[in-house]
Order: sequence, then structure tokens, then C-alpha cells
Amino acid sequence: MVWHQGSKTLYLTTGQMLLSWSPADSQRTRTVGEVPSATTLYGLQLDSNGNVWGGTYPTGSTFVYSPKTKVIRAHSRLAADTDYVRKLAITRDDTVWVGTGSINPRIFSFAASQPGRRTEIPLPQPMAKGFISSVKVVGDRIAVTTSNNPEILLLDTVTKKWEGSIKRIWASRRSSSEGHSDAPIFSITNKNLYATDPTTWQDTILGPVSTNAPLSIHVEMNQIAVASETPAGLQLEYFSLSSGTVEKRHTVTLTAAEYKIQSLLGHSDGNIYIGGYMGDGLAAVNPDTGARWHSPNDQKLVNQIEAMVEFDADMSYIGSYGSADIIGLETHNKDNADAYTRLERLSLKYHQSRPFGWAVNASNVFFGTVPDYGRAGGVLGMIDPQTDEIAWVLDGGGNGFVTAHSVIGLAADEQYVYGTSSVRNGYGIPDTRGAAKIFKLEISTRTKIWETTPISGAGALYAPKLIAGWLVVGDMEGIKIIDPATGKLVASHRLTTETNTASRPGWANADLAQVGDGSKIVHSAAGTTTIVDFRNGTKAIIGSPQGERQFGSRLASTPSGRVFGYTDKTVLVELDLIPKKVPAKAPKSSQGAPRQREAPRKEVASPAPSSAATTPS
Repeated sequence: MVWHQGSKTLYLTTGQMLLSWSPADSQRTRTVGEVPSATTLYGLQLDSNGNVWGGTYPTGSTFVYSPKTKVIRAHSRLAADTDYVRKLAITRDDTVWVGTGSINPRIFSFAASQPGRRTEIPLPQPMAKGFISSVKVVGDRIAVTTSNNPEILLLDTVTKKWEGSIKRIWASRRSSSEGHSDAPIFSITNKNLYATDPTTWQDTILGPVSTNAPLSIHVEMNQIAVASETPAGLQLEYFSLSSGTVEKRHTVTLTAAEYKIQSLLGHSDGNIYIGGYMGDGLAAVNPDTGARWHSPNDQKLVNQIEAMVEFDADMSYIGSYGSADIIGLETHNKDNADAYTRLERLSLKYHQSRPFGWAVNASNVFFGTVPDYGRAGGVLGMIDPQTDEIAWVLDGGGNGFVTAHSVIGLAADEQYVYGTSSVRNGYGIPDTRGAAKIFKLEISTRTKIWETTPISGAGALYAPKLIAGWLVVGDMEGIKIIDPATGKLVASHRLTTETNTASRPGWANADLAQVGDGSKIVHSAAGTTTIVDFRNGTKAIIGSPQGERQFGSRLASTPSGRVFGYTDKTVLVELDLIPKKVPAKAPKSSQGAPRQREAPRKEVASPAPSSAATTPS
């Protein structure tokens, strides 16, 4: 978002759309227009004429909107290897400074009047992958930060040369708004407010504040307003420059809203644990009592949860997006922030981003990951819960445990780990050509026993389960039965009308929930959710695009045999696994009543085919 003071207009983006809002018409948001070929817009800034500038993905370019002409102009890609423009800054002379990613991140600058005449400024220490994570005008310098780099780099706006760096890292990498070149800037480190002279870069400690993670720092006459998050909403602290103390505090209570469900875990303590898309922390709902719970507010490790797993009643493990953080949780002590421990940040050494695959056996926990932006190849790792340490990580020499594939699903017994892959890599890099793979690893020797591509048309295979001596995996079409001795396909069961080739391979586009001993499983993909009863050889459709309800592709089963999913992106539901009998003839008066689910039909074979049934059914 960016606020234009002159016209009292707030400009904001969602998806590829540029919108505007005015307090004069506070109930209405206006659509300004869309940027062609872009899917996401970033980094809105204003030039001196009130034009709105921003960046794009995946077109790797800038755009500008003129309120006078009501026209959006999209510019050409900054460089052939650039797909993200996330951060922009504009100096008083209307020079636009642009930060790129995810390959070869660097700075570009150009005059706002001539966006086609650009100057390319490589980083002082070039990076093969990553992002320019912030670009800010500070005096006569541009302060630049990059992903996984703690220093703030300084770029001279006149010479366009790098002029050293700042070692004292500003909390949240935020400082006060840019001002005159001789005016101090304000920032926070270790809950202390600092003033920095932008000509000498000397720091002065002004005094303590209550936050170490400011949302904004704003200069108001003789005081500094610091905004920060609280459990109830927003806190504003007014720091007096004359007294050197916070003299006023104001709290704004915000109304709770909904997050899209990103991950689910059915736990033995009776709770369903939930991770939210673009959220942070861990939530839970008890399906029997309705009790709600959320991780403590002073716990700052857990961001968007891609997946999680229970090892035992005392320990669970969480895969947090952003830096592929592997987090251990003492479940019985979950209200204490000290119960959350980061075991490893896999982005630093292994360039990973999203932990999606999880499995446990009696002794260990295993994880598989999606690589960072602009990279191919996920890792496979093992956690020793006795020491709460990562015992080993296998990354194929930097190429991925499965070369140039993401590791998105895992299953384990006491001797082997089985996994499934996706050809979809980190954002900003094309999918790897070919089909998804399944692998088998001997745990004791860390030796890969086999690696196969059993389904030629599938770019991703999901949620492997070991059931009755067979490996059952999901795809967009249904379920596949794999011989764990050889990795070969022995049976295929169609459950949806989707085809694997109809949509781009993903990381969690299909899921399987194992019910009890596995004689029943639930498959969910492409809006179709099906319960399969292997013992009776039947199936029943619970939700479908043609029916009244559709459910998402994330499922969770509990030790007691219950299965949970979601609908409408935010609504947690329990799925009814007991078939309902349809009356032979419904009374005429009931024609307007909701239809009951069809009785299961004899269409699904056992997951363990006989010797005479080794071809797909």
C-alpha cells in the first residue's frame, strides 16, 4: 500500500490488480486496473508527480500508474534472468531504485521519466540466488538488504557506488521515513531507539521502547511514533526527544479475522492443530469441546506452517516456511514460548524454503523439503528426538536428494524411508522436465535402494502411506499401489475426473489420510474427496465439484480414526466415514430436501493385489 497525502487516496494491490480507497467513500474500494501478464504486484511508491510505481512477478518489471491520465504502463523485463521486482524506492530527484530476484539479485536505477534507460548495479558480493529484501532512501544513500545477509548495504545515490555497510542491524530492518540529507534517521535495536546521523553514520542511543519488532517508525515534531503489534492489535508509543522516554501509549484493538488453512495435524491429545496461509504461530481446535488455542504471542519462531508431525505425546515437529525452519515443540508445554526450539534453518546451508514431507518411525523423525526461490532440489533429513537434534541431511551434493526435484511426501518403517517428489521447484525457476519419482532409502546406511518413475504422466506424487505391506501414494487422479520391494506400479484406482497433465504439478495438491490400520483411506484432490474401503472393495464420494460441497487438499487423521479437512478455505470440518443408506424410493414431499450421499459401490480392489491382479484396474 502507499498513501497519497495530496489526494487523500490509498493505493493498494491484490494479485495483479491495483486498487484505490479514499476515506471520503470509506465503504468502497475502486479498481484502478491490472498489470498485463503479472500475477503479483509489489513495492508501491510515489514519485513527485503523484504517479504510483510498483514491481511485478513473474514478469520481472516495473509499472507506473498516472492518476492524471488514468493509465497503467507496464515496462519491459529488467533482465532476462529477473522474474521478481519486490522492492522499490524513489529519491527526491525522481530516480527509481529497484531490487530484483530470485536469480542474480541486484539493483537497477533509472529516471522516472525514462524507465527504459537503466543502470545496472551488481551487489558488492554477488549472489547466485536470493532477493533484494529491502530498498530504502536514507539521506543521500540507498540502504539495501538481501536475503540471509544480516548487514545493511549502503549505496551512494550520486556515484552509484557501494559505500560500506551497517553492522548494527535495525530491528525488522525498519527505520524512520526518509527526510532531508542532514536530518537524523531513527531505528530500533534490542528495544532501544537510536538516532543516526546520515552524514557521519554515528549512532546515539535515545532510550528504551517496548518493542523490538516495529511495524513503522514515524517522526512527528518533537516525538517519534513507534507502531508495533500486540496480542489485541496495534500499539503506538510516542517517544519524547526532549525527555528521552515514552510519554504516551495508545492501543488499537483489531477484530479477529480468518486465515486460509495451510496445514493440519490430528494429535493424540485430541486437538486438531492448524497452520495458516501467510500466518504465524500455531492454532488448535478441540473437535469435541470446541475449545480454541493459539501458541503464545512471545513465541516468534513459527511462521507459515507447511506441514507438521507428531512423534509422541510429548514431542511434535513443525516445518515453517520462509527459511525452511525445522522447529521442535514440547506439546505438553505448548503455552510456554521456551517449548519451541529451532533445530535448523535449512535456508542457510542447504538453500531450502518449505518443509512439506514428514514421517516418523519408533525412533526417528524424517523431513523432506522444497528448495528456495530460484533453486532446484530438495533435501531429506532425519531428527533424533532423544537429543532433539538433526542427525543428518542428504542434499545430493547440492543438486537435491532426488536430483532437481522437491521432496514433498514421506513414509517410514523401522528400516526404510520412502518418499515422493515433485518436478516443481522453488518459485522463479521452471519445473524440471519429466515425471515425479518415488524413492526408498535404507536408514542405517543412508543408501538409496531404488528410485523410480512409476506414473509417466504425473509431475507430482503425494502423501505416501505404508498399508498392508504396500506403498500407497496419491496423485490428482486417485491412488496408486506401489510394490515397496521394487518401486513398480502394481495397481491404479481412478477417483477423480482430473488428469495429472491438466494442471501444473504442486507440493500439496492431493492428500491421503490413513484411517486406523489403513483398511480405509480418504483421498482429496481437485475438489473431489473420496473414502476408499479396501476391506470391502468399495468407495464413496464425500465431496465433488458437481456436488454441494468441495473440500480442500489438506487432510488430517487422528489415532482414533477420525479424519478432518476443510471447506471454503477457512472452515475446519470432520468427514463422515460411515456410509449412509439411500431409501429405495424417496417420498414426493422430500424432493426439495438435500440429497444424501450415495451408498458405496463395489469399484475398488484391495491395496494388496493377488498374483493374478498385478495390472492397473
